[in-house]
Amino acid sequence: MAMPGQLMFVRQLGPNARLLIWLLVGVSSMVLDTRYQTLDGLRSGFSLALQPVREVLRAPSAVALELQGFFTRHRLLQNERDALLAERAHWQNQLNDTQSLARENAELRGLLQLPARPGQQVVRAALLYQGHNWFAQRITLDQGAAAGLRGGLPVVDANGLVGQVSRVYPGSSEVTLVSDANQLTPVFIERTGQRGLAAGSGRNQMELRYMPAQTDIRRGDRLLTSGIDRVYPAGIPVARVTRVTRSQSSPYLRIESQPLAGLDRSQAVLVLVTEALAPEAQAVQP
Repeated sequence: MAMPGQLMFVRQLGPNARLLIWLLVGVSSMVLDTRYQTLDGLRSGFSLALQPVREVLRAPSAVALELQGFFTRHRLLQNERDALLAERAHWQNQLNDTQSLARENAELRGLLQLPARPGQQVVRAALLYQGHNWFAQRITLDQGAAAGLRGGLPVVDANGLVGQVSRVYPGSSEVTLVSDANQLTPVFIERTGQRGLAAGSGRNQMELRYMPAQTDIRRGDRLLTSGIDRVYPAGIPVARVTRVTRSQSSPYLRIESQPLAGLDRSQAVLVLVTEALAPEAQAVQP
């Protein structure tokens, strides 16, 4: 039964008719759009409406590309940093070597300017290493019995007395420094000529012992070897006075001094030999 307002006996379009109508509409739209661009506004609207969808779909690939670029740049920066650190270490080593050579050349120039003494020859030697015992004030040189060295010979650097050869091996020798507690050195005060006895008191320190309270001595005075022991030639710089203390309870002064030689830094030294060296000895007549 037909509803009110509804026509009776109305036939609906079949599938073929509807397909034909849609084909006509599509072809007409294509013709109109091709000739008159009538659908440009519709396309623009659809493009604007679909823009967020496109951005969402592109986001994963954009994030992946950004992460890949980040890790690539990070790896390149790490490689560049490692290369720069290696280059810095290389140039630092070059600088250290240059400074070491400059220091050694300065020491050698100073050693060659030592005054000559009759009947005295010298043997050039280099520091091999310092004593393994922190409290033992000793160093080891690269010259020994093969160079004509023997125990008791004095050792000097460009600034003053280093110590005395205490043990000799075929290719090396051991030197006891003037700062050793068991080492005594006869000296005199350069300014006044007053004689005394300098003793080692530890790492890079010495004391001038048994000086009466009325002795004329000041801070800064130089102490030189007196030569009365016939071990050290006279006039070699030994130490500089750093402190003079007077005590009411003692008749002697307490005089502290610092060795002038580079006990912990000299790389080149001379061993003073008063006898003629063997032909194979590495000696230099100053």
